[in-house]
Amino acid sequence: MTQVLIAVDDSESSIKTARIAFALFGDSAQYTVVNVADQTPVMWGGDALVWGVGYPIMMTPVAQPEIVGTGTAPRSETDGESVVVDNAPIDAAIQIARGVADEAQLPAAQVVGEVGDPATAIITAAHHHKADVIVVGSHERSWFSSLFAPSVSDAVVREADIPVLIAR
Repeated sequence: MTQVLIAVDDSESSIKTARIAFALFGDSAQYTVVNVADQTPVMWGGDALVWGVGYPIMMTPVAQPEIVGTGTAPRSETDGESVVVDNAPIDAAIQIARGVADEAQLPAAQVVGEVGDPATAIITAAHHHKADVIVVGSHERSWFSSLFAPSVSDAVVREADIPVLIAR
């Protein structure tokens, strides 16, 4: 049985991508739908405001806490203190993946939410779920938007060691 991992976002083209994957692989395949939430906070640089233009500054987390508990609010330990870990990004990612799977009418699709760099998270999820193929969507973007948000599908194609199908 073919294991198909479909990477989606919250756009209409993701539903089309999922439907294309189903049309190609049919009822006999098993589908996993993954959405990746970005947990990197964005701050606006103040120096550029003098010139009337703000610019985004990406702030990466210093350290990721290790999750040691289970349940709806996992806990992590830092210097002997317990801290509640925010599950909101993962919950939102799962909700988006579930919405796309339902809208595309994928039979018995497993939904997954991840957090982090989209290309890396998609490839990691593909390995974890033993996917035979990764299906990602692609759409045209302006050169300006590609400066601030590089193409996820291009990065997945470059970095993946399993076949990647790009649905346009």
